[in-house]
Amino acid sequence: MNDPASPATMDSAIKADAFHQTLAKMAAGEKLDPELWNRFVAAQNDGLRTGPAVGSRVPDFALPDQDGRTRSLADLTGPNGLLLVFTRSADW
Repeated sequence: MNDPASPATMDSAIKADAFHQTLAKMAAGEKLDPELWNRFVAAQNDGLRTGPAVGSRVPDFALPDQDGRTRSLADLTGPNGLLLVFTRSADW
């Protein structure tokens, strides 16, 4: 059996089971156990390989902010560096 925590090798039956169990429990208002939640997250990210590698440097950029002012990477980086966090959302 494939390891459900390894997204690149997740078996389709394990993936489908993780989706079905998680959605059924959520619809019933039941609490999810951590093992099921981890399988559900791994199933959602099955084979996902995007973005820069952890620890790689961001290329210099300059883009307008929400107020139209141009901001560069250097403008945003403080004395301790910069942490950029991106999350996925169902509405974008």
